[in-house]
Amino acid sequence: MKNSKTGAERPENGKNASLNSSMLAMFLSALVVCILLTIILFSLMGKPVYKRMVSREMLPQARSIAEGALKRIEGNISEDAFRFMMNSSDAAVVVLDDQKNPYALSEKRDGKEGGLPGRPDDGHLSPQDNEPPIDPEGNIGSKFDEYLNACRALYERVASENGDGYIGNDPKLGAIAAVPIIDGESNIRGAVFMIKPMHDVTETSKSLLVVLVISSLIAAIVMIAPIYLLSRKLTKPLKNLTSAAAQLSAGNYSERAKVEGSMEVCELGETFNLLADNLQANIGELTVERNRLRAILDGLGEGIIAFDTEGGVTQYNSSAVRLMGGSEGGDIRGLHCFAEVCDMARKAMSEKNGVVEVKKCGERAIRVSLASIEEENGQVAGAVALLMDITEAERLEQTRRDYVANVSHELRTPLASIRGIADMLNDGLVKNETDKARYYGYMLKESMRLSTLINDLLELSRLQSGGVALKLTRVELGDLIADVVDRTREPAAERGMSVVSLVPEGKFYANSNPDRMEQVLISLFDNAVKHGSEGGSIEVGIADCGDRWEISVRNPAEIEKKDLEHIFERFYKADIAHTGEGTGLGLAITEEVLRLMGETIRVKYENGVICFTFTAAKYTGGTKK
Repeated sequence: MKNSKTGAERPENGKNASLNSSMLAMFLSALVVCILLTIILFSLMGKPVYKRMVSREMLPQARSIAEGALKRIEGNISEDAFRFMMNSSDAAVVVLDDQKNPYALSEKRDGKEGGLPGRPDDGHLSPQDNEPPIDPEGNIGSKFDEYLNACRALYERVASENGDGYIGNDPKLGAIAAVPIIDGESNIRGAVFMIKPMHDVTETSKSLLVVLVISSLIAAIVMIAPIYLLSRKLTKPLKNLTSAAAQLSAGNYSERAKVEGSMEVCELGETFNLLADNLQANIGELTVERNRLRAILDGLGEGIIAFDTEGGVTQYNSSAVRLMGGSEGGDIRGLHCFAEVCDMARKAMSEKNGVVEVKKCGERAIRVSLASIEEENGQVAGAVALLMDITEAERLEQTRRDYVANVSHELRTPLASIRGIADMLNDGLVKNETDKARYYGYMLKESMRLSTLINDLLELSRLQSGGVALKLTRVELGDLIADVVDRTREPAAERGMSVVSLVPEGKFYANSNPDRMEQVLISLFDNAVKHGSEGGSIEVGIADCGDRWEISVRNPAEIEKKDLEHIFERFYKADIAHTGEGTGLGLAITEEVLRLMGETIRVKYENGVICFTFTAAKYTGGTKK
């Protein structure tokens, strides 16, 4: 459901528990976990710890019985007194002599505490004779045997303790405490063993575990109410902060939170109020900047459109509406050209690159330049479009093209006259031989130059106007390059230059126009011969670039880097005086021919070597126009 004040989504009741319920649930969960861990840990470690504790508690009593046993052996106390001493313990007592034979045993009890189960009679003391205190052939019972065997197995270890005593646990018998019987001359006269049966240890440990669990439950019940009240007290200031935040999100930037509660909550409230102060100040500054930016944008003659990451419009000025054919104050989204500009914006954001296209909006030609906006982390945050009216520039360009075409056409008449005069001079109408030779040379050279210029102008005009249809078919580039290289060797040699083919052996089939491809190669080689450094080497090569071949022509040359960006322009020459050979149209025609075939050409100049590289689509079968 939505918050009625802010319109923000809020969770349905019951789907998200309150902080009070969460804290109470956490406490109960922690309590259950603690009880379970207590039971597990006590089950795993409680019995061994308790057995060791019982063994330590029996050790002083075992020492007392050992002292009484020594006195009995030496005849210093009576048998009844010694028996009373042994039977006063709630643990089973076994006294072994120095031969590991039973010397005395505690009396049999009810099997729950004290005594040795299975013993048929009371303990027997006979220190005066050499017979065993207990008949080995008697019916002693299995449990007694276990006690006796356990004591005999531990005798050597107890005797080596030098009176310190031994404590241990037997998994079957229970807790054990034993001390050696040492006389005044430090002789080992036997050992006393006290054994607490396993049954007693288990019952006691179970009782302790039950008491521990019950005490934990009582503590939990007692603490539920205080924890609930404490959680309510802690959450009340948080609810006040939530209410203040809702007011801020609704646009009430003067709202402030009440600072109360614990130290951490008070710090949170103070930080919240500081945030609200800064937010109010920043929003005020942003409002001023937005109004200032709006005034600047509306004053621009160029159109500005800002897009978000989804292609939606966030800002635009009145010039953008006007340039796209809308009326002042209208909505740009309903204009005919807007959809195309949106597509360009999405393309610019997806490619993270600039997009420039010319769009026809009614009678206007609009140049649309789009660039993506990237954040510091490289993520695209939107795009901005700049709209410029280039209608007049397009008209001027078309006029210039028409003018060049008309001038070229008109130049044919004076060219015919010049050549006629040259013929006349050549027929002997001029008597002076020196003058005739000079006129012949001038007029013939100029006529040929004008003829070449006119032909180039007409060719470029046809290419740029789109009046030339090129049929593309299979062309073997290796043979074509070899033929052009052979024809270039002689004029190159006249300037001391060599032509080297770096084309590897094999067939290089391209989908192109053979005549136009030959024209491109001849133009590049002719340019290298005319403008390359004398004595240099012209190299031609071919490379595989996926779906296209790349043909490169390189040669040493001297050219300023600033001239490279103009090298494909019409009539452009690196020498400003235009005294060099050529009309300045060869590379422009080359670029147009390649453009019509769907190919590209680029130039690179490094370390005194200029390299022209153009592409040719690989032949995959069939032809296209």
